[in-house]
Amino acid sequence: MATLNKTKTVFAFTSPRTIEKIIPEIQVLIDSFAGQEWNTETQIAFFHKLFNSEFYEGNKMPDNISLAARDRITRAPKALGFIDLKPNIALTGVGKKLLSGKRTNEVIAKQLFKFQLPSPYHKIPDNRGFNVKPYLELLRLVKVLGNISKMEIAIFFLQMTHHKKFNSVVSAIKKFRNDKSKHKGNRKTFTDGIFTKEILKVYAKEIKVNDLKTRESCEATLTKFVNTKKSNHNDYADAFVRYLRATQFISFDKKTFRMIIAPSRVAEVDYVLKNVERNAKKFKTEANYKKYLFNPNSLLLLTDDRKYLEKQLEKLSVEFAVTESIESLKDLLETTEKEKISAVIEETEVALKNYKEFDDIIDMFGKIQKKEVPDPPLYLEWNIWRAIVMINFAKQVRGNFTLDLDGIPLNTALGNMPDIEAEYDGFKMILEVTMSSGNKQYEMEGEPVARHFGKIQKNSTVPVYCLFVAPKISEGALAHFFNLNRMNTAAYGGKTRIVPMNLSQFISFITIAKDKSFSNSNFLKSYFDDVIQKNLSMGDETVWSQQIHDSIPEWVN
Repeated sequence: MATLNKTKTVFAFTSPRTIEKIIPEIQVLIDSFAGQEWNTETQIAFFHKLFNSEFYEGNKMPDNISLAARDRITRAPKALGFIDLKPNIALTGVGKKLLSGKRTNEVIAKQLFKFQLPSPYHKIPDNRGFNVKPYLELLRLVKVLGNISKMEIAIFFLQMTHHKKFNSVVSAIKKFRNDKSKHKGNRKTFTDGIFTKEILKVYAKEIKVNDLKTRESCEATLTKFVNTKKSNHNDYADAFVRYLRATQFISFDKKTFRMIIAPSRVAEVDYVLKNVERNAKKFKTEANYKKYLFNPNSLLLLTDDRKYLEKQLEKLSVEFAVTESIESLKDLLETTEKEKISAVIEETEVALKNYKEFDDIIDMFGKIQKKEVPDPPLYLEWNIWRAIVMINFAKQVRGNFTLDLDGIPLNTALGNMPDIEAEYDGFKMILEVTMSSGNKQYEMEGEPVARHFGKIQKNSTVPVYCLFVAPKISEGALAHFFNLNRMNTAAYGGKTRIVPMNLSQFISFITIAKDKSFSNSNFLKSYFDDVIQKNLSMGDETVWSQQIHDSIPEWVN
């Protein structure tokens, strides 16, 4: 139980940044520790299990292992009711639904719309005036405004500590938009000024008594305090967007990237906003709260309505028996939706051929680098998939990210598989993509990239190559791949064939393919073979990296 005496705003779960990542972590916890007491000993043991799993990102053990374990479990998994930690570790009813893998978006939606402040899990003094279900009110805000930006969430929405503040937040955002449109100077500077003004207002009492220390820093200056609060607000805004996105009730405008109601889910959103109680529920005991939180049916969605399911299936010309259970009808609808998404992917692949989307792909890379998209890692993965499809001459290019019903990127690839897989005549290529840089890039990507390569290579009858793409290749990652390519490693199927390119080089790579009319996949294989052969003869990784750079203009012979 958290007692939030100093909380001034609503908050989101920032660990993990993507809610779907809690699923395999919960599975590890339950498989190995169900029935045990959640204490320092089990926390440390759990994190060691997690650290050694194939989906864990990173190769550095944290200094405080038990704290890291609590960070993974007591936030989203516990707070959203997927696990119970008292008296012993146990999977709840909604937890079982989540781990089943069926309709995870529906399970997540129900739990997000139950989340409330205050609650028996999050004690807030009555005089703080909290009475809000944050994810519910953010959904309502998107519906009422038509769209919303991450910055507007950070500046204004986080202040909605009571649902009765909804109209005032709407008015504040509308005024902000109007004033911004009339501002003749730099709009980013204008926005930052408004952000500062709102931070000073929210934390006026702390500032007045000079209570400026933050958990992140020992420096106690007003400038540092304001900047830290801005950073926290931005992190919360990002987390709110990512978690609400997992419900598939919201999507992004293709041009502005502002958050909108998903066109395919309008009726479902309207149902939630009409039928889910806005007031935070009151519970006499924590046990009563758990009973509500852990029950998969204590909050219903439109997809729990049989008539709605039958109507949707009839619209899609899907046959079903009148005796089918609601769960069976949901299964049919889910299968049909997956088929629709597959059709969207096929249509996208056709549209990408012959470089018809070349300018859009290049423009998207620019927006990703400037972080003007809502989820840069996801959009980078998706856009590189588009680029590889575009240059053509693969038998198949499969992106392991997911899309929603409206064709908008939804989730990055799971941690136990390559980001993208391409099959050509006589060889395969996997692509691994990251926005990380510096030491973090090596820690997060070094081992997983090699492991994914090894897994594919050991099960392949043809050579496999890996193209690793990041905005900037770190020294650690470059050295790691350079050496792995030179050494026999049984775990990776022998010597690896990993070719690192920064994003600028990759853009040049696909531009050359277009300009020189790339039409034979053997050119691609020959190029990779040449790069790897140079790897074996070069003196060190910096010389090899320069060779890769110099070779790109001539890669299509």
